[in-house]
Amino acid sequence: MVNRPGSLPAWDPAATMTPPLRILHLEDSEPDREFVSQALTGREIAFEFVYATNQAEFAAALESGKFALILSDFTMPGYDGMAALALAQEKCPDVPFLFVSGTIGEDRAIESLRSGATDYVLKERLERLLPAVRRALRESGERTRRHEAEERFRLMAETIRDVFWVTSPDGRELFYVSPACEQIWGRPVAELLADPTLWLQAVVAEDRPQVDAALAQLAAGSEYRLQYRIDRPDGSRRWIEDRGYPVRDPAGELKQALGVATDITARQELETQLLQAQKMEAIGQLAGGVAHDFNNVLTVVIGYARLLLDRETLPPDVVGPLTQIFTAGTRAANLTRQLLLFSRKQAVNRRAVDLNQIAGDIAEMLHRLIGEHIKLKLALSPDPCPAEADAGMIEQVLMNLAVNARDAMLDGGTLTVASEHVTIADPAGYRHPAARPGNFVCLSVRDTGCGIPPENLQRIFEPFFTTKEAGSGTGLGLATVFGIVQQHQGWIELESAVGVGTCFRILLPAVPQEAVVPARQPAKPTTVSGGTETILLVEDEAPVREFGVAVLRGHGYRVLQAGSGAEALEVWKWHGPRIALLLSDLVMPEGLGGVELAARLRQAKPTLKVVLTSGYAHGSTGEEFHPPAGTHFIHKPYRPQLLAQTVRDALDDVFNH
Repeated sequence: MVNRPGSLPAWDPAATMTPPLRILHLEDSEPDREFVSQALTGREIAFEFVYATNQAEFAAALESGKFALILSDFTMPGYDGMAALALAQEKCPDVPFLFVSGTIGEDRAIESLRSGATDYVLKERLERLLPAVRRALRESGERTRRHEAEERFRLMAETIRDVFWVTSPDGRELFYVSPACEQIWGRPVAELLADPTLWLQAVVAEDRPQVDAALAQLAAGSEYRLQYRIDRPDGSRRWIEDRGYPVRDPAGELKQALGVATDITARQELETQLLQAQKMEAIGQLAGGVAHDFNNVLTVVIGYARLLLDRETLPPDVVGPLTQIFTAGTRAANLTRQLLLFSRKQAVNRRAVDLNQIAGDIAEMLHRLIGEHIKLKLALSPDPCPAEADAGMIEQVLMNLAVNARDAMLDGGTLTVASEHVTIADPAGYRHPAARPGNFVCLSVRDTGCGIPPENLQRIFEPFFTTKEAGSGTGLGLATVFGIVQQHQGWIELESAVGVGTCFRILLPAVPQEAVVPARQPAKPTTVSGGTETILLVEDEAPVREFGVAVLRGHGYRVLQAGSGAEALEVWKWHGPRIALLLSDLVMPEGLGGVELAARLRQAKPTLKVVLTSGYAHGSTGEEFHPPAGTHFIHKPYRPQLLAQTVRDALDDVFNH
């Protein structure tokens, strides 16, 4: 085996930058080798020859290195060209193979071409050799580039999660589909290629008409883009965004169609959740406004009813109806409280609490609530589950979820209340858009009831939405849960299957265990003391203002009235020195609310005591309201005793919160 370089032309400076192409030449005749070398040397292509004279040298050369071209005689002692061609195709099938022979006949030449030879040149016509080599190298380069492009496409198709497809012009005969189809459609590619209608059979029946219309559009030569749903063999459903494009030949005739199908299920779910969140926010704003106005009315109804009931001289025939008025007003106040909880406008007294302790303390009440036919099971974490929360509101969440579960288990079942610690590194596995990295505590309520139908899942947190019979529920239970959890910067993960049951998982931000403080025991009711101090009462609702005046004067106080912040400033000009306490609504017309009014009056008199009141716990900016330091807050509707006690506490600098 001999190496022999060809010469480079001096006139081609670019050629000096390119390594010579290596040619493996199988030829036992040295003169013939020289003739072939001379036919290719000194031309525009530089070559380096590697010679083999027999089978062993040829096989060794194929193993030792790469070649751009193989030239071979057809007939040699002990070896023939067809055997060499077969070996070359086995070892390096992409390398062009040319026969250069003086003995090959037409029949054998045709046979060699059919067997994979690139071309053949007769030794007596070596002037054809260079053009044949040029053509072979050009075609080899094109094949290489085509194979590289195909390989890049294959790698892209197998790596990208989108489905690439190639079909007949009408989209019904499938020529190619990328492997991602298995992950999205849930069927092996081989199945889809064997039965191209399977992808179309998976389309949800309601979406088939628009898919058929898109395929007709494609067959007519127009591209399409649409979204549809498919049902996978495992029963799950996916949202697909599909784009199809017609492919024409140079003459403009439709030949194929190609396109990309993308699984947009996660995006669709996020969009749905966002729309639902916006809808709930709008409903919450409406509910909060209604509840605020209603609480003003209820303050008057409940307050005067209580004042009258506290009289000992009422005729017996009046006590009963008056008690009914008071009871109905209290029930209405509870409804507005739930509306405020849903709209996240209820006052929140957050502190570090152990969710395990709350669940354990309320277990007996839950047991009575769900009845003897349902088994209550606690599966609480062995470690404390501390969160910054309003304990009363968390109890409300558990009670509402327990009632919801009870109504789903009319024939009995099991209600499980569980707690656990959850650390989220990647929120992608969670359905709710509020999910985020961090440490959380999870309180879950699981039942073995009838489950929630899929068509109702998006609406269950809407206020007044209920599937119960008329008169069996207010439709505010789950809406209240939603509002409370939102107000605690948490979220709800919901899982439900018809006939299996439902699980609500509530995730709240965790706090350090050392932050938890024991709950205070409620103070025993005592008789409210009155006083003789002067109070400035500021309230824009006249009936509420008149009720407050009646209560305070009934406890001995002197009361000055104002219907707005501006009126209060005018009253202050004349009576400021003798006013001991400001009792003001939080939000009032003319732009001067309770907080701003108190701040201005305290500039003039720092010792002024302040009690603020409101129908909901939000200020004029809409943000959650936290009373300033040294300020008392009372929520409407309030009872006479609570108003009198709060005023007395403020005057005596007694703070119970």
